[in-house]
Amino acid sequence: MNKGQKRTTRRKLDIHGAFVRRTDLSGASLRGANMSRTDATNAIFRDVDFDGAQLRGTILRGADLTGAKNLTIEQLSEAIIDDDTILPNYIDRAKLRETASSEHK
Repeated sequence: MNKGQKRTTRRKLDIHGAFVRRTDLSGASLRGANMSRTDATNAIFRDVDFDGAQLRGTILRGADLTGAKNLTIEQLSEAIIDDDTILPNYIDRAKLRETASSEHK
């Protein structure tokens, strides 16, 4: 590394099992984050980047995922959502239900 260059190390957030109900994480980068078994009931995730985030068992009941980026049906099928969960426009709720029910057979 040359003198004057900054070294940037990106650490991945690990909040597995945390209680983050009603927390506003709008605009955050959760790339590669471990959110497994996190209780994020009614949390706000507007415009959050979920690329590679682990959502196994994450409770997203009533969460606002408006504008979320890089969130997949596969990630959401491992999470716990309800009819009050606001999904990003590109996620088809019917397809999500279909995927989730076929994985639980």
